[in-house]
Amino acid sequence: MKILEFITLAEIGGAQEVLIDLLRGFSHDRYKLDTDLVVGEGEYIQRAINPWFQGKVIQLPYLRRKISLFNDLKVLINLVKICRKGNYDLLHCHSSKAAWIGRVAALLAGVPRVCITVHGLPFSWGRNRFSRLLYRLIERLLIPLKAEYIFVSPEDRDEMIKLGLKPSVCKVILNGRNIPSTPKKGLTEIIPKVSKGVPLILMVGRLSEQKNPLEFINVARVFIEQLSDTDVRPNFVFIGDGPLKRECQEAIQEAGIGEYLHLADALEDAGGFFWDADVAVLTSVYEACPLVIIEAMAAGAPVVASNVPGTRNLVKHGETGYLYEPCNIREAAKRITEILHNNKLRNEMSKASSRTYKSRFTVEKMVENYIRHFEGKNNEDRL
Repeated sequence: MKILEFITLAEIGGAQEVLIDLLRGFSHDRYKLDTDLVVGEGEYIQRAINPWFQGKVIQLPYLRRKISLFNDLKVLINLVKICRKGNYDLLHCHSSKAAWIGRVAALLAGVPRVCITVHGLPFSWGRNRFSRLLYRLIERLLIPLKAEYIFVSPEDRDEMIKLGLKPSVCKVILNGRNIPSTPKKGLTEIIPKVSKGVPLILMVGRLSEQKNPLEFINVARVFIEQLSDTDVRPNFVFIGDGPLKRECQEAIQEAGIGEYLHLADALEDAGGFFWDADVAVLTSVYEACPLVIIEAMAAGAPVVASNVPGTRNLVKHGETGYLYEPCNIREAAKRITEILHNNKLRNEMSKASSRTYKSRFTVEKMVENYIRHFEGKNNEDRL
């Protein structure tokens, strides 16, 4: 089978990490797949796959996230040419814009199958009302074009079915991740202010509205305010960069917790730091199938996360961690306290997290589910 993988951006991100893991899995000899790749702006994917990827990598620098009729038309024309020249059996699209352009290109180029992995719906969060209505309209208009859909979240699947998508073209395949490697340098070496020998509460993500880092800061503030003078002060660490960095820095300073809460810039393979974490936290307002939760479970870190779509499908409340209602920072702080102050509970959650990871979220399971779908075998992740 000859496959063309197509993604909008080649920068660091969840969809990109999933694609890299899929490409590595597809390259195994037993699958007999011939895979090429088309990407837009960015260099991260190319660097990641360069040592082992044998297919063609074609970069279209004018393929960007922002809608531009001129640039997007150039992408469409070039993608049609690539598809015709490559004579592909399947066009596999990742991200919203790639899915929009890919369906039209496949129709014009005569590609027999189009598969779209939905890593998150573009109209679910964080955009103004006009943008959400526009993206919803685009999705609705493109539904008649022939395509198969793979969702990483059952809630996103249900939302698209409400929009008019036929259930018969939908599959749910949960993301998988490799067990993160232990970093050569620990956080105490990278961030000198991080104290050794005290509990570590860690969140990894972009400093963006979706990840809601200000809530993480407020949870840390409430947690620290509740401590007595003799209690050990833990380290709260957020690894990531993004548009809310300055606002987060100001919030930490205003709360007076800079001694205990530390921001680290985005680090490649940041999931490895969950090996050092006593508790992993995720405060997002929306997720599809968050990789950081999977990495935390692989490292055996109990999770305290907001009870939002996507995340609630991964965290087993009271077993692998706790879910708290969004904006309820006191509940989140309370759950962190419960885990830190109860060694038996923390160890039980750690073991349960590792078991859950091995049974549901390995890369091997994810790749095998994709292969089965491409080969036309009926499969659905058990949720």
